[in-house]
Order: sequence, then structure tokens, then C-alpha cells
Amino acid sequence: MSQWNQVQQLEPCFLEQIDQIYDDIFPMEIRHLLAQWIESQDWESAYSNESTAVMLLHNLFIKLDEHLERVSQEKNLLLIHNLKKVRKILQAKYQSNPLHIALVISNCLREERRILASASMPVQGPLEKSLQNYLGSERQRKIELKGSEIKNSTQLTEQDVKYLEDLQEEFDFRFKTVCNIEQNDKNSPVMKQEMLMLQEMLNTIDYKRKEVLSKMAQILREVDALVNNVLLEELLDWKRRQQIACIGGPLHSGLDQLQNW
Repeated sequence: MSQWNQVQQLEPCFLEQIDQIYDDIFPMEIRHLLAQWIESQDWESAYSNESTAVMLLHNLFIKLDEHLERVSQEKNLLLIHNLKKVRKILQAKYQSNPLHIALVISNCLREERRILASASMPVQGPLEKSLQNYLGSERQRKIELKGSEIKNSTQLTEQDVKYLEDLQEEFDFRFKTVCNIEQNDKNSPVMKQEMLMLQEMLNTIDYKRKEVLSKMAQILREVDALVNNVLLEELLDWKRRQQIACIGGPLHSGLDQLQNW
């Protein structure tokens, strides 16, 4: 049975968690329509290999166009409209950054597997039931989803840093080459063209450096907000539960989960 078929058989409380994974970043309609194909691709490898990511994005659009052609023949106006809209959203978001969609889909599939595993865990008694309820709390889901978003942003920024380092290395090499050329040759049309190219590279490096710094600052703000607004609140709640347990109240766990966060 495919992973998506298993997902659709989950209890409503777990389906709610699945629903929170998907939005305009990667619409659930596409996950449903291309379920078998999506699960057969290696998205985890693709988000660290741009050529693979480009190929997968291209193939995704081909698969989507095939569905569009099929529903067009069936004259399903509403579905045609929705698929065209979704295709435009995906193209606008990912055409210039195929690594991002590979990362997004990889994380969506991983979250599905986590929820499926959680749903299959047996509940054997009051303590296990209490732990299951706690792990399924709204706050925990928010923490995990936000943590996943921050992880995605960090990985994409790391890719930007690597690209910037490669660009800087190429600039340094070409600049040193130009500096070693005889003065008379520096006035040739070829050298003038090379100097223009170097200036363009320098402008790109400056722009990318500012962009990376901006992304890093945003990630730090998001981490700070997560720690101070959500994790701190969860930690205070956990402390209160332990204090109640010390005076005879029910025992609550959850410390391992807090440490993981």
C-alpha cells in the first residue's frame, strides 16, 4: 500500500496533522494526484543536487500537464481551473529555485512517515495515553512545524553560502589572472570585456552577500521567537506539571521531547 493510501486511512486527529503539512508551499492536490510518482522519486538526494532537482521539477510539470490534458477531455471545468492555478503557483515559486521544491517535498514525505509511525504506536495504559495526548497537542505541532520551516530555511541558506563561496573563488582567480597580464594588453577589447565581466561578478557577489546576511538575520529572529514565545511557554508548563506531581498529582513526562526541541 502506498504511503498516501495509508495517510488517507488515518483517524481524524492524525489527518488534522497531515492537513497542517500542506499549503501553498506544496498543495495537497498535487500530492494526491501524483502520489505514486512523488513517492517513487529520490527527493532527499535532489535537494543537494541541482541538476537532479531541475529534472524532477521538469518531470513534475510534465505529469501535471498530462493530468490537465486528461481532465480537459473530460470537460471538468472546476478541476481544470484548480490545476492551472496550482501549476502557476508552483512555477512562480520554484522555477528559479528547484532545490527548494525538492527540500519541501522531502520534508512533507518525512512528516507523513512520522505521523504514520505515531498513529501506529499502541496505547497500553493511562501513562501511555497521557503521553500520546501530550505529543499530539496543538503547541507541539506548532513547534515541530516551525522547527521544520527553520531547518528548511537554514539548508537553503547553506546552499546560498556555498554558491557565494564558489562565485568568490572564481572572481579571485579571474581577477588575479587579469592583474598578471602585461599593461599593454590590458587595453585590448578582450580585456575590456573581461573587466566588464569582473564588475558584473563583483556586483552579483555584493548582492548575494547582502541577501545571505538578510536570510541569516531572519533565521535568527525566527529561532529567537520560537525559543522565547513557544518553547519557553512549554518549559514553564512542564515545570508546573512536575511541581503538581511532587505533591501527589499525576505524573507527566515530556522532558525528552523538550530536550530534542
